[in-house]
Amino acid sequence: MKKIALCLLFLMLFPMQINAANTVKVSFIRQGNLWVYDNGTERQLSYARHASMPQWSSHGDIVAYAENDSLMIAPLKGKPLLVEHDVTHYQWSPVAEELAYISNGILVYYNVKTHEKKRVAIGVDQFSWFPEGDRFLITSAAALAPTGWGPVKLYTVSKYAGLDVKKVEAFTTLPAENDSFFAYTTSSFKWSPNGQWISFIAIPTASMSADANKLCIITKEGKAFQVVGDMLNVPNWFKWSNEEQVLAFINGEGRFATENKKFTLKEMPVFKEHVFTPKGFADWDFTWTEKDNIIISRVPEAGWSNDEKKRPLPFLYSMNVKTNKQSQFTFPQKGLGDYAPVYHKATNQTMWIRTNRKQANLLTRVKDTKNDKVLISDLDLPGNYYELYRWNEVFSVYSP
Repeated sequence: MKKIALCLLFLMLFPMQINAANTVKVSFIRQGNLWVYDNGTERQLSYARHASMPQWSSHGDIVAYAENDSLMIAPLKGKPLLVEHDVTHYQWSPVAEELAYISNGILVYYNVKTHEKKRVAIGVDQFSWFPEGDRFLITSAAALAPTGWGPVKLYTVSKYAGLDVKKVEAFTTLPAENDSFFAYTTSSFKWSPNGQWISFIAIPTASMSADANKLCIITKEGKAFQVVGDMLNVPNWFKWSNEEQVLAFINGEGRFATENKKFTLKEMPVFKEHVFTPKGFADWDFTWTEKDNIIISRVPEAGWSNDEKKRPLPFLYSMNVKTNKQSQFTFPQKGLGDYAPVYHKATNQTMWIRTNRKQANLLTRVKDTKNDKVLISDLDLPGNYYELYRWNEVFSVYSP
């Protein structure tokens, strides 16, 4: 009886950790093709060998991805479907199986169920859905005139506008080019938890953007514009807290990822700033895990070296942003680095990339354990620009 009781206790305690991995959905790129990890199994969805940038739909049953410059969707049950050629940006609705994208400067709204496409607005360079999923915040890029660059303009528009310019409403105009600010366009937009604040990157021309861009905040009414930091054009490097009006970002100019990259917080509405990166280190990708906790990819700070072996590799750190208590979270072996942490709230586990710069695996750890496991092996590596890897090009974790 004692053995039976012990077996029952074991089954009660450990299936949660075993099943945690089975309830995770990950879309990823392997050998140029789109794959999904779902319910504990892997499945290949595309075969053309040019896939990248997977994005999950809000319900988690369809993956949008790029195939060269074409936009594709791949249902978990079914074959990939071509949506449009010549697409530059795409984003799922936050509330429905609807996909919006820009093709040749035209914002298009696509209903996945009916396959109906509706043109929304022209002259669009970037956009994001509003949290309610009924309209868009859109960017009109700066125009070059004989007197210099004009300002970037932001507008709001209903998804049902149908190219009717009367349904496009002015939201705000960014500052014109001056000694301290210049924007040609913007990144996508991110809303604070209470919807009162909107953050985005103001992006200059490509050559300037490689070294410095402006992180900006504005109210939901398009007022109180503020520049809060300088950063690389990496949209995954600025994120709102899940619960409070606190914006976290990687502050610092310079194209070399291994120097001058500081993890910073801004508290709204007072714009109070906190810097958490210790001297001698640079911080990269991060994820909010709980209200006050962050897991971040951290590397010893170093100047640039053309010798790859002399460039440092990162490890993960855990920190509490209220107490500033910090502790090392992972301990990769020599020659390996840990990148791109993602917290999966539904299963209380953290996932991240471990790579030697030639081969990459996705690892996972359930909260309050020390057991690191390989969830997915042999992911493709994204391009490396002075040690900056854009990992959203090769994997995406579905977060309901």
